[in-house]
Amino acid sequence: MNEYVRVSVNSRVDFFNKYYDVPQQLVPEVQSFVAEINALGERCADCTEFEARFASSGLSDRFNLLLTRCTPKPYQMTAEEKNFAKETAKQMFKENRSEIIKHEISEVADHVMVEVEEELIAQGRKTMIEHDVYDDYTRASNYIDMATETTSFLGKLFKKK
Repeated sequence: MNEYVRVSVNSRVDFFNKYYDVPQQLVPEVQSFVAEINALGERCADCTEFEARFASSGLSDRFNLLLTRCTPKPYQMTAEEKNFAKETAKQMFKENRSEIIKHEISEVADHVMVEVEEELIAQGRKTMIEHDVYDDYTRASNYIDMATETTSFLGKLFKKK
């Protein structure tokens, strides 16, 4: 097997060992898959051919299905990886600071406007109930809604085509 093909094969095979715990009932199926992928690797002349045949033969789909049936292993980040992640986040914030701030301000403003509108509606409803006109208001608005829907329906029904 070509050394580049071996790298492609091993990347799939080692995936099960490094990143997933294979349930006992799935071990024979994984072993069968590993045998098939190794056989495919032996038949391919180069990495490009292997990758094309891996995808077209359905092995890629089987690989993905097998992974969904396995349990991912927990991964503990090293201190170096944590520092790198923090630095990346800081850099991203520096680069996109104005967009992030604008987005957050917009989100807060939207939230406040929704809260104010809800409060105004609730106060209006409370006032109508206190003055004993809420029932009349509800009936009138229902009649208006029904009239609007009826005229819209009739307008669509008799509309020229």
